[in-house]
Amino acid sequence: MNQVVMITGPASTAERGWLKPMFPIRGKAHHFARIKGFGAITSQGRAYYWESLCGIDAVSTEKVPMFEAGNWTRCKRCEHQLNRRAAA
Repeated sequence: MNQVVMITGPASTAERGWLKPMFPIRGKAHHFARIKGFGAITSQGRAYYWESLCGIDAVSTEKVPMFEAGNWTRCKRCEHQLNRRAAA
């Protein structure tokens, strides 16, 4: 069975939400929030640090951005954390 996965839209400019880092290529979309105050300038452009609700850390740059979740499978741990926050 072949599964087609696509990333919708351009690089995301959102500071939080369901996002997919470019790497790893396989994986799931997580609910990320950008960590403020940790930006840096690198040879790839400005770097941004991200943390998901389930504890995954990611780094994006201007050349290697975060993408909108598209039709990627969403992380069940992040969904559970969102539901717990909504219920509180």
